Amino acid sequence: MRKNKNVTIKDIAKALGLSPSTVSRALNNYSDINPETRDKVIEMAKKLNYTPNIFAKSLVTNKTKRVGLFIEDMEREGIYGVFYYEILISFRKAAMDNGYEVVLLSTSSEEQKRISFDAVMQEKGLEGAFIMGLKMDDEYLNEIQKSTYPVVLLDIPIKNSNIGYVTTNNLKGAQLATEHLINLGHKKIGFLNGHKKAYVSQERLNGYILALSKNGLQVDSELIYEGDFTEASGFEAADYFIKKGVTAVFAASDMMAIGLIKRLKELGVDVPKKVSVVGFDDISLARYITPTLTTIRQNKSEMGKSAFYLLLNLISKQPINHIILEPELIKRESTARLR
Repeated sequence: MRKNKNVTIKDIAKALGLSPSTVSRALNNYSDINPETRDKVIEMAKKLNYTPNIFAKSLVTNKTKRVGLFIEDMEREGIYGVFYYEILISFRKAAMDNGYEVVLLSTSSEEQKRISFDAVMQEKGLEGAFIMGLKMDDEYLNEIQKSTYPVVLLDIPIKNSNIGYVTTNNLKGAQLATEHLINLGHKKIGFLNGHKKAYVSQERLNGYILALSKNGLQVDSELIYEGDFTEASGFEAADYFIKKGVTAVFAASDMMAIGLIKRLKELGVDVPKKVSVVGFDDISLARYITPTLTTIRQNKSEMGKSAFYLLLNLISKQPINHIILEPELIKRESTARLR
């Protein structure tokens, strides 16, 4: 009988009523698979004339020279194209310099419930993965902690022998931003945060609170607004902050800061004469909007490069498993001394 090369692990899983991850582990003779289940999987694989992916075969020896770059919500406005792009390019260049191919994969909370992390890694023949944009309640965050695949996370501080992370010192960055506004004489400072499912949101909130406390200013929960890192959420927050009478706002992302400034202009509020604004990230747009945006720079190029070499360390069973980069305050035109 002629072999059907289109048969996949998912087809075997569907025929047996099993998860793709279970089928993958059975085919690779993992010790945690019941022998009876393994026999059923092998029998069905033969029946369907399943042909393993060439990369999956070589994965056992870690010589596929392929790594995955997962990006959650890749199509979301203000995320992939603006912030992640430079990280992606730097990661890919470091990989190519070392003879590795990068497989770009889009993921979402819904998709993670349909196919397991191990199943994706197996089918794509990947040695390891760099994952950007995971939320704290995502399925993959639980799965990778049980997986044997090497993984580097962006901005989520989980580490063990297979998992590492790359991040900026977000608490320090937020503290720098808030203290810059305090040093300019502002006392009623609003904080426009990202969504609560992002680890960096909590860190940046902590930095904001720390800066206020260290400088003898009271933390007012009414001056904290939760956005979602997008321009639209910054736009929506402007009216709220004006009603609260703030003279300055620290936004936890540049995209939110840009949306905030856009709406303030519509309201006839001069930036920075009436309201000073600080962002976070230093995306390329920050240099070209009017006024140019004072912000906290994350070294995105270094983040991507560091992520690849950290992943290479994990693949090679080396001990280094995390890198924390230093933020930098970039002063531009969107902040001014309180008048």
